[in-house]
Amino acid sequence: MIEYLLLLFAIPLGLILAKVTKDEKKIYTDVPYFPVLLWILAFITISSYAFDRQLALTLTFIFITTFVWNKY
Repeated sequence: MIEYLLLLFAIPLGLILAKVTKDEKKIYTDVPYFPVLLWILAFITISSYAFDRQLALTLTFIFITTFVWNKY
């Protein structure tokens, strides 16, 4: 149960990372870095959920953080 509550921490972390790296946004938006990373994370998360739930939750946390970081 606590691991699902920790997933909620991914959204504020993504917002903090977006604010901290606002000056470098031009660097990581020129090359499609985040969209490729998000697709890879989504695929690995879905495929690993059947085998290892802890790994899937960790990758979901990283996916949510990266997604929010990319949007803002």
